[in-house]
Amino acid sequence: MKTTMIEFEGLLDSFSEMIHTEEFKKLQSDFNDSDNVFFIGNGGSHSVATHAASDVSRLTEKRCYSLDSASYLTSIANDYSYNNIFMQWLEDYAIEGSKSMVVGFSGSGNSKNVISTLALASDKYKFNTCLLSGQKSNVLPEYINEVMFSNDYFHVHEILCMLTFYQLVHGTGNGCPTIKSEIVRKGAHAESYRTTKYKEIK
Repeated sequence: MKTTMIEFEGLLDSFSEMIHTEEFKKLQSDFNDSDNVFFIGNGGSHSVATHAASDVSRLTEKRCYSLDSASYLTSIANDYSYNNIFMQWLEDYAIEGSKSMVVGFSGSGNSKNVISTLALASDKYKFNTCLLSGQKSNVLPEYINEVMFSNDYFHVHEILCMLTFYQLVHGTGNGCPTIKSEIVRKGAHAESYRTTKYKEIK
């Protein structure tokens, strides 16, 4: 059986074009300006959100959040409905007057729980907001920034969102470590810890 490559829609060309748009420039500026960043999405986009929160926190000085607790998520979904999970989560964690941002991921551009949370963040808390969408949103308030990739496939949109948050890290003046540098760093740290804290076992 012949192996064929899955469709990626020329995603690197799309990404290269996107980072030169006015919408992305605003996203980068708002991101740089924010001390706290909340990432939200459903399904595969939720995995992107949790990955973004982890790596952006690790690679920058920003405090980043995603809705990671299954217990908390199911509790508020049960009490307030699934459409309100991110709104209620933001209400619990948002600090009024803080320099914060909410970034939403939605392949369709129309995820109700993402759009409503972006609106809440902007209207009530005056936070910076942005939607990264795979198709132009039909329901996003016009005052919320939208970076739209015009994708046919969800998997392509999710990869582009991953590329975007690393680009945002790059745009802060920070960078991503190479695999080799991390292997060296971890090896040196482990050896130092072993020799200073433990006696050699004979």
